[in-house]
Amino acid sequence: MISLSKIILLALVIGAVWYGWRWVNRVQEIGRARTAARRPDGRRDAAGASSRDSGTHTPAMEAEDMEKCPECGAYVAPRSAVSCGRPACPYGR
Repeated sequence: MISLSKIILLALVIGAVWYGWRWVNRVQEIGRARTAARRPDGRRDAAGASSRDSGTHTPAMEAEDMEKCPECGAYVAPRSAVSCGRPACPYGR
């Protein structure tokens, strides 16, 4: 027969399982966020780098100056720019 103590025990077990499941999901989400913050070579991005790593690595690519498109006014990187769709766009290769 079901007594009040069994019902209370069942509620406590269900509550413990519920909060345990939420905790496991939270830990997994934090792990995914840390993994996503890493670069393909396994090192962390600048935002996640420690102070001892801050000046020791070389950038993956060189910076490129942006230029203003004379047709649409948007700032684009000249070597990788694509057409803005206007007929006089200089980047419509």
